[in-house]
Amino acid sequence: MSIFKYFTEEAHALALINKGELMLQPLSHFRRREADGVRGDPCDGILRYAPQGGLIMNKEYGQIIPLEGGSFNSSVNQNDIFVYCASNQKSADLAEKFGLFCVEIPDTDVLVRRLKMRAHATSQLDYEQLVCGKVDYREHSGEPGPDWALPERLVLIKPKDFAWQDEFRIAIGKKGTMEFENVGLTIQTGPTAQVFEPVHAPIKVKIGQLVDLVTLHRFRDEPPPG
Repeated sequence: MSIFKYFTEEAHALALINKGELMLQPLSHFRRREADGVRGDPCDGILRYAPQGGLIMNKEYGQIIPLEGGSFNSSVNQNDIFVYCASNQKSADLAEKFGLFCVEIPDTDVLVRRLKMRAHATSQLDYEQLVCGKVDYREHSGEPGPDWALPERLVLIKPKDFAWQDEFRIAIGKKGTMEFENVGLTIQTGPTAQVFEPVHAPIKVKIGQLVDLVTLHRFRDEPPPG
């Protein structure tokens, strides 16, 4: 299955091809980019459950409390998980939004294998616990099921509004980040101001050249279909 990585600068695309250079951004990077309407998602890494008709809380002694407009939210630690984003489709529309230089990667297992080979006792990131796959786009009204407690699932879930991205994502956390129930839980009962934490710097890794394994598409050079 091919994935497609878009770049605004050809030099960055060539760095991936010739050096296997990957820039992994913390989730906080995407939460802070909410205003651009393209790469930004203030709920990245957050599973939000807001059922139609409101949230119902069942207290220990049987008391039921309806919360109109309330939501249950489960969030990973946004500065401890770093992601590499691509798309499952080659598209002129996506190129216009994400960059006109597109690297087609036919075998995602190559990236995964080489990243896992970086595992070392002194590594900042837990490469052995790498998570990857297609992003699952969900309505906020859908029940969270057991996914709320699984950081490896939360990093692959986004709101339905972003389904047009058709994203494929690789996520790597700091050691211990992907452990069961290592999430922050909140009940939201009304509008709240967005709290912005400092954004950590991206992590740049090199996994070796990919010249014989990938293809560079330049959308300016390619004739329109048909």
